Amino acid sequence: MVRIAPFRGVFYNQKKIRDLSKVIAPPYDVISKEEQEKLYKKSPYNFVRLDLSQEPDSYAAVAQLLEQWQSQAILERDETPAIYFSAHRFKLKSGEPKLRLGYFALTELQDLAGGDIKPHENTLAAPKEDRLKLMLACNAQLSPIFALYAQPKQTIHRILSVAVEGAQPFIDAELDDGDAVKLWRITDTAVIDKIQREMAELTVLIADGHHRYEATLRYRELLRGERGTGTGREAYNFILTYFAELSDDNLVILPTHRLVRGFVHKPFLELEQALQTYFYVEQHPKTAEGKSSFLKALKTAAKKHRVIGASFKRDPRYLILRLKNKRIMQRLAKDMSAALRELDVSTLHLLILEHILGMSAEQQASGETLRYSQDEEAVLQALEKEEFQAAFILSATKKEEILTVVAGGEKMPQKSTYFYPKLSSGLIVNKIDPEEQIRTAAE
Repeated sequence: MVRIAPFRGVFYNQKKIRDLSKVIAPPYDVISKEEQEKLYKKSPYNFVRLDLSQEPDSYAAVAQLLEQWQSQAILERDETPAIYFSAHRFKLKSGEPKLRLGYFALTELQDLAGGDIKPHENTLAAPKEDRLKLMLACNAQLSPIFALYAQPKQTIHRILSVAVEGAQPFIDAELDDGDAVKLWRITDTAVIDKIQREMAELTVLIADGHHRYEATLRYRELLRGERGTGTGREAYNFILTYFAELSDDNLVILPTHRLVRGFVHKPFLELEQALQTYFYVEQHPKTAEGKSSFLKALKTAAKKHRVIGASFKRDPRYLILRLKNKRIMQRLAKDMSAALRELDVSTLHLLILEHILGMSAEQQASGETLRYSQDEEAVLQALEKEEFQAAFILSATKKEEILTVVAGGEKMPQKSTYFYPKLSSGLIVNKIDPEEQIRTAAE
């Protein structure tokens, strides 16, 4: 059973911070050093100073700064527990407008093995340790995880939309990237009870925030160790969550491409022979015209087949790779379900990176050998300008593919999905008071 709860959100005080676009930041895990510098200069109250601090003793500095902003009423906590309905207006790269509806609430933590909260990606140790240290220092969840539930009739959306009909949002923010976000408070216990009952019947999929979720499980474990098991309703048993409905057409998944380094260089002829052993290989010249035709052909081929785009440094060709025989992956991934091993991301990590290029799973997960991006043009440019050896262009994972893999109790390789747009940091914070008891049902 999934238990959600209202909470007293922490927000920027708009009497003191008139322009929220100056303080709202992208999520910490997509901010480059250059962007971090720009955000620091943008405002002394930009949220990046909390979520991705530049200070030498960053965790202690963040805890002190958070306390300072609260004492100065830069950040204020709501008096009444609420769930927060959200409308996020954005555009795709093509210019097509979208409006994603969702809501923020607390979710009672569950162990990930066998529960109704399902992960779909593997995690790394370093990001979990970082987020755990931040929580321990601040006693706060600075950013929500992004979770999905499947409810094709969209009952929850309808209940929330009716609840805010005619009401003015308390946040109506234009963001720098052209997006716009509105938030409404819902404190009506009758409405909240309805949402809690609906959610209790559903299974939830973690779309983004696997590291934060696992870090919060560890945080709960540590506080229980200090304070005893308690009632189970203490605030540290919950995680700040944004919920969206899986079948909504406005829920967008982008592909995540890879830049790779750290493998032993192979001569072109040897590499070509290895690829042609397993793949049909279509070649395009590495020219401006060739790049355009390569990307166009890749998109066309992806409509009918599972294909991977590839470019190797100093190789004068762009390559489109299509697996010759599914039995190849069956041999390499005997323990995987067909649903997981047939994904192009599995073919890339197992067959190309590990089997052909000799990169172990540990090497791939080290954080040093792979960089990720949703922009195929940027990936191809970075390959020529930076210290990477190869670039791989993938297709977006489909919603049904994610559900099938998760239903089988499996996880995809890290960064298999990118739900767009990611949630901005600084819109909403959950302050954790270990003495506070959270209301999870009609009481």
